[in-house]
Amino acid sequence: MRKRVTLILPVVLLFACSKAFAAPPLGYHLVWQDEFSGNRLDQSKWFVMTAVRDSAQLTADAVQVRPWDLHIRTYTRDGAHYTGFINTRGRFMATYGYFEARINFHDAPGTHCAFWLYTLTIDNAIIGDPQHSGTEIDIVEHRVVDASGKDIRNLASMNLHWDGYGPDHKHLGKDWVAPVSLNDSWHTYALLWTQTEYVFYVDDVERWRSNMAISQTPEEIHLTCEVNGWSGQPPVNGYGPRQSTPYGMDVNWVRVWQK
Repeated sequence: MRKRVTLILPVVLLFACSKAFAAPPLGYHLVWQDEFSGNRLDQSKWFVMTAVRDSAQLTADAVQVRPWDLHIRTYTRDGAHYTGFINTRGRFMATYGYFEARINFHDAPGTHCAFWLYTLTIDNAIIGDPQHSGTEIDIVEHRVVDASGKDIRNLASMNLHWDGYGPDHKHLGKDWVAPVSLNDSWHTYALLWTQTEYVFYVDDVERWRSNMAISQTPEEIHLTCEVNGWSGQPPVNGYGPRQSTPYGMDVNWVRVWQK
């Protein structure tokens, strides 16, 4: 059973210090974090991708930090879609640990945003050896509609991908159905990754666990938004200009603990 340390705080202080909320397992200590407390992205911690990915151009213009939140936005300009995609490549990687982020999704048809772990060795995986090639670990992926247009805004998708992305690709996943929409509301998403299993949490409650394809390889953190058919079709008029689009995701903090 996962043990906790309970803090008792005055009610006013508890609400004022909401950024401090976290519940790592007993015996784990904080090894990496970003509280997004400045007015720009800390590039000693994050690498910003700039490339065409699926149906959008990844651009630094879609990534902003205002005190206490990271904002990734999806927007449209001259008929083309743009969005943000950041990771800790070359800055931070970890093998095993408790990974947690507080996120507010603002997805729309055609878009999905995610918090996940990945390593480049997956692309050229040794088939049957995710221990050394790594496993894509999707702590949470969120969409408002699926490829058919069905409303799924109350689903949190947790997925594992291994053995590359070609004909030998393997996948295992779980869709947790929340009682309310996960769009436009703050929730805490977490993963406990050990030598024997993955355990996924939403709002500090276990939602899925698996002992398949356990990676023993250092992996980087990703915070991303994308535009593709897996998330339905984009609105006919797009997502609006960068200055006013409401679509994407906000991240209050990201933290990593290890034994």
